[in-house]
Amino acid sequence: MTTEWMKQPAVMSAYGLDGKKAFKDCFSAASLENILFYVFAFAVWSLESLFDLHRDEVDLLIERLEPHTLRWYVAKAKNYMQGYSLVTDCDYYDTSKLSASEIEAARVVKYAVATEKNTVVYIKVARQGEDGNPQALTDGQLAGLRSYLEEIKDAGVSIQVRNEPADSMQISLVIYYDPTLLTISSNGTGVLPDGSEPVREAVKSVITGLPFNGVFRKSDLMAALQDLPCVKVADITSVKVKAKNAVTGPVEVVGYSVPESGYYEITSLDVDYKPYNTVG
Repeated sequence: MTTEWMKQPAVMSAYGLDGKKAFKDCFSAASLENILFYVFAFAVWSLESLFDLHRDEVDLLIERLEPHTLRWYVAKAKNYMQGYSLVTDCDYYDTSKLSASEIEAARVVKYAVATEKNTVVYIKVARQGEDGNPQALTDGQLAGLRSYLEEIKDAGVSIQVRNEPADSMQISLVIYYDPTLLTISSNGTGVLPDGSEPVREAVKSVITGLPFNGVFRKSDLMAALQDLPCVKVADITSVKVKAKNAVTGPVEVVGYSVPESGYYEITSLDVDYKPYNTVG
């Protein structure tokens, strides 16, 4: 600011400046000019600080007035921190003294989705297992999450937390394979020369790649199998699913399925390999 001021022709003429010296070389700390610049700079800084405070207050008011959507409940569930208390009379934590790794470790809910039915908000949740896949929360984690949600939820809103082990999935396939690319081992497994099992890996990739509470489509599984160079024809003979707490047996999937728990676990994968031969 002082540099630009000293470049002005009127200033240079009034003070007899040659433009080669800095402001501090021409005016002492006790000079009227230096004091005026200090006062002006302080006033501008104070005004900017006041605007920042005003913006924070407005943001807080907007947040308090904003109707809480299902996305809000999902975000809050994921923000739950095991072993920490909320700021008094607030719905957030004081993380100013925590490292990023400590915050990440405390946030045990890695997967969440919220739905509403008959004025009840249902929240499916899961943590992340050591294998990177969803797993049910522990009893202690679930109890803490429920207490936290009861404290931050809107008055009059009923919340049901669903924390279930993975829905089991049983898959049966018939694969017509290219004998020049795929070899069937003695135990009936289809392997490539590098030892990999492309069919099983493709099936696993489709199921584990589903988003939390994502829709499983048999057509997606078929497309993944047909994309394998070693597979000439694929036929999905059966896909059955069963929620952990279901009272009935596995249910055949017709077209698509949504997991009750939010995620699937393949408990059975039977593949009947047959060589592809078009010669009659």
